[in-house]
Amino acid sequence: MPLYDYECVKCAHVFEVFHKIDEVIDDLACPKCKTKRPRKLVSQFKTNQWSQFLDTMERKISPHKFK
Repeated sequence: MPLYDYECVKCAHVFEVFHKIDEVIDDLACPKCKTKRPRKLVSQFKTNQWSQFLDTMERKISPHKFK
């Protein structure tokens, strides 16, 4: 499932939510002030694949760090 960024229209709190692309989220509320209907932000695609790749490369380059 994709991770989406939202911003509260009342308090401007930015938060992330996992949900399906076609999922209706009419009941979504700000976790800080509980205001409904936050604004969806345009954000980059997020994944942990890059982090996993970097960890793997670090283990190959500096295996002594992971003993």
